[in-house]
Amino acid sequence: MSTDSSDRPLGFWSATAAIVATMIGAGIFGATGGFAYTLSTDANVLLVWLFCGLLALTGALSLGELGSMYPRSGGCYAYNRHLYGETAGYLSGVLSWFLAFVGALAYITLLLGYHIQQFVPNLPPAAAASIATIILTAIHCIGFREGNWMNNAFTIFKIGVILSFIVAGFYVPPPAELNTSVNFRGIISAPFASAMISAGFAYLGWETATWIAGDLRNPQKNLPRSLVAGTAFVTCLYLLLNIVFLRAQPVTLMEGEIKSIGLNAAKILFSGNVSTWFNCMIIVVLISSTSTILMIGARLLAAMAKDEQLPLSLAKTNARKSPTTALLVQAGLTIIFVWAANSHGNADSVLVLIGIPTTIIMAGAIAGVMILRQREPDTKRPFRTPLYPLPPILFLVLSIWMLISTLQYKWQASLGSIALVIVVWALKPLLRSSKPIGNN
Repeated sequence: MSTDSSDRPLGFWSATAAIVATMIGAGIFGATGGFAYTLSTDANVLLVWLFCGLLALTGALSLGELGSMYPRSGGCYAYNRHLYGETAGYLSGVLSWFLAFVGALAYITLLLGYHIQQFVPNLPPAAAASIATIILTAIHCIGFREGNWMNNAFTIFKIGVILSFIVAGFYVPPPAELNTSVNFRGIISAPFASAMISAGFAYLGWETATWIAGDLRNPQKNLPRSLVAGTAFVTCLYLLLNIVFLRAQPVTLMEGEIKSIGLNAAKILFSGNVSTWFNCMIIVVLISSTSTILMIGARLLAAMAKDEQLPLSLAKTNARKSPTTALLVQAGLTIIFVWAANSHGNADSVLVLIGIPTTIIMAGAIAGVMILRQREPDTKRPFRTPLYPLPPILFLVLSIWMLISTLQYKWQASLGSIALVIVVWALKPLLRSSKPIGNN
């Protein structure tokens, strides 16, 4: 891969903006409403988000080292392939793309459709989701730089309106007081671990910069900086947003799952006009997140195709360096997923289905930091994980605890995740191609 900076269109701010835009999506407006009622106190809900932020930060510090060693596109897929071989790389790439990108796109665009339906009652959420996917994919097909500019603009606007909501939420007197007492026994419970898996969906994106490392200028410097900066900033926003959500409706007043806790909080705290404005803000947030995930997911498909793990036609780019074939395939599968998932029941189970394989994939890459310290001690490391080996060990211990507890607490969704892994593994001979299909 060329190291010419003219061939690498993204800098520190663009990479950080991509992380922020990807992380702040449907998760923050849907996840808490799916699990908060299973926890005992408001403080424990906030601890879920704090622990997930710390987990993401330890992961970012660890992946920053791998990214500086191997600054190429592909993220955890590329690292797991290098560490454990082609089969592990294939499983990491396909599962990451299908769950963390196509699955997440379906979940986010369906929620987008739900919020659009508040203004257009006769438009089904699945139809709105499909239209949004088509329009945003078309923009990214025009060119990589155009899609990147759109992501940066969305991110700046989104942060502004979210900060405005936080300030307004703290200004309005809450209808009920927060329960700030911590249930320490509840912290080590299976519901708490399952809640971290669900909240982890909102943190998907902390590793975004590693997917586009090959397009970063000065990746040895900009990759780790963007990982840490983006993760820390979003963690602070998430904590503040959840305090506002819980000020509106504490855990003790929740009787079950809340589809959009953000919209629910706006309706309780503010007047009708303000809650309508907040609904518009959520729509902008979801469009922004959808746009960024479309861009990053297509780059992952292209990276796998270049490694001959998928048909090489998926690596085809247009004159403006946009992976058009990968974008179109991704959009088509997303629309199919949208209509298939339109009638799903418990949204929290969908998040668990996405979260379990994703956690395993990321844990495998994080373990690679320690493996490569032994296997490749002389490889140049422009960025070394601070406080090593504490960050990767902490990430792995928490991940293993979350997985074991969730397998017991949400066993149906867990079995679905295991079945999906088996199906993807069985399809490898059909998907893999060592010859180009069409012109590349």
